[in-house]
Amino acid sequence: MTLTGLPEQDRAATLAAYYVLSPLSMSLPALAAGAATRHSGLATATHAYAVATALLAAAALGALAAARHGETRGAPDDLP
Repeated sequence: MTLTGLPEQDRAATLAAYYVLSPLSMSLPALAAGAATRHSGLATATHAYAVATALLAAAALGALAAARHGETRGAPDDLP
């Protein structure tokens, strides 16, 4: 993560947010999976966790592809 593109007064807040959100992004899904295990059993919770992870990965890939497509779409054409 580079902070050079940000104004100096915003760098500390951005880095602090990164340090707060990074552990939360890993611990909250694990806690949710643990709670789901108590309610529905290990096999069901594991399958639900795997499906949710796959759906989030597919959504992230789709968003990345759409963003890249939007970047190339606005580029000038080099061909005559």
